[in-house]
Amino acid sequence: MSTDTRSGLIGAALVALGAILLAAKGLFAKALYAQGMSYHEVAAIRSVLAIPGFVLVAAISAQKFKGKPRSKPSAWHLAAAALAGLWCYYLGALANFYALTLIQANVERALLFSYPAMVVLFSALTSRALPSGSTMLALGTTTLGVLLVTGAADEQLSSDQLQGIFWVLFCSVTIACYFMANGALTRNMSAATFTLTAMTTAGSAFFIHHGLIMGWLNVELPGNSLWIMLGLVVFATVLPLFCVSEGIRRIGASRGALLSTVGPPATALMAYLMYDERLSVLQLLGTVLVVLSVALLEWRSAYRRTKS
Repeated sequence: MSTDTRSGLIGAALVALGAILLAAKGLFAKALYAQGMSYHEVAAIRSVLAIPGFVLVAAISAQKFKGKPRSKPSAWHLAAAALAGLWCYYLGALANFYALTLIQANVERALLFSYPAMVVLFSALTSRALPSGSTMLALGTTTLGVLLVTGAADEQLSSDQLQGIFWVLFCSVTIACYFMANGALTRNMSAATFTLTAMTTAGSAFFIHHGLIMGWLNVELPGNSLWIMLGLVVFATVLPLFCVSEGIRRIGASRGALLSTVGPPATALMAYLMYDERLSVLQLLGTVLVVLSVALLEWRSAYRRTKS
């Protein structure tokens, strides 16, 4: 086996592993809620405790590129990265963790995975160019999949479920904006610097937010909450993001995005095994539609790049 082939297989495995670990975020959150913690506490403590992990990732990245010429980001680029972190990993994460108190974790993950379609839509709006027919078809099937997963046609949806659906879709919008900012800003700074700036800003915002709303002196970690929280931070935040980053470095963003489609099915399986959360036939069909539609979008994007 050649070195390139081995590196590619390792990269693919890292991206798939990272996507599966990220998919477990909602399950960790559900476990913490069952211990009596609020979504405010889970979101804030997770973000603050994750900062040292991102510092470590940035330090490892700096060692890899030590001695190589690299452009320094301007103050404007750093400010933009910080704003992206506030928008996505502060407001978006807060909305996401709140939504998990209202809806099932497998539904949350399927809805959250609509963000690649939103990226395509936002890119079309900013470039003022109509998407291709295949892209429009993929967007349409993604929308249909989201409607099926949420049970939007079900008149029995409660107001809490509708709120949960709204906040997850809001979080998807923030992720789409974050990805667009990432693509634009990493032309002038390393991915590790962008991520560290964004995550540190979000963690700092959560530190202030929780101090004002709840007070850090009042934080309690009942039962096994400390170990579950450490699991959320290490195995569903820092480690998967490092795996995905290293995997994409080896195989590229297009293949990486395609492999990340294992996320929603992995969440559905883990939610069934751990919490007996079940999806109806229509919800399963909707999940498949979302995953396949996103896969089509990414495949088309990769194909266009190879032809250009």
